[in-house]
Amino acid sequence: MGKLLSLVLISTFFASCGLLGPRPNVVYHRPDITTPVNKVIIFPTTDFNGVVSEGAKSVNMSLVSSWGSLYGKDKVIPAGPVIEKITQNLGKDAYMKIVKSLDNTSAVEQLHKNPQIRDFISQVTNKLGNHNFALALISGGEKEYDAKQPVFLNVGMFDTESLTWKWITKIEGQKGMMGNWTATSGTMVSNSFDKIEELEKIKK
Repeated sequence: MGKLLSLVLISTFFASCGLLGPRPNVVYHRPDITTPVNKVIIFPTTDFNGVVSEGAKSVNMSLVSSWGSLYGKDKVIPAGPVIEKITQNLGKDAYMKIVKSLDNTSAVEQLHKNPQIRDFISQVTNKLGNHNFALALISGGEKEYDAKQPVFLNVGMFDTESLTWKWITKIEGQKGMMGNWTATSGTMVSNSFDKIEELEKIKK
């Protein structure tokens, strides 16, 4: 009886860990920025070098869906082709500065001073409207996860009026005794957005 009870408790423990999953950290938040979210321009998910990696591809649809759930499907504007064309015309430098700042909060306050970034933002908003930018970066993917390496996911919203990030979250996933990439990556995404919904007091 004692052994059976122990097995039940252990199974319950692992089940609860799987349900809870990795928890996100809020690494940047500006509650003073109150720009209404009329639309959200969604940048393509990339790795931390701005490359659409296999890991990025595997979570991109889940992220787009989560942005729609958070703010409303009618407010979501996927902008992959537009971003690609603008970076080809202007060069990738300004785009990469925005991407890199999602993982470097010390660089956030310098963004509005950079004329390249202002030009890049202007090009995007001129084509798609003066709306907030939604970005996500991921380090690694299924291969790294299966090798028991940590995989990091950063999600952020950039306010184009204030030229700074409204919020940034960071979450880490790593394979333990149980679990698989599809379940863990899905939990990383959903938990990140649950945290922002709570933080921003978004009512659906």
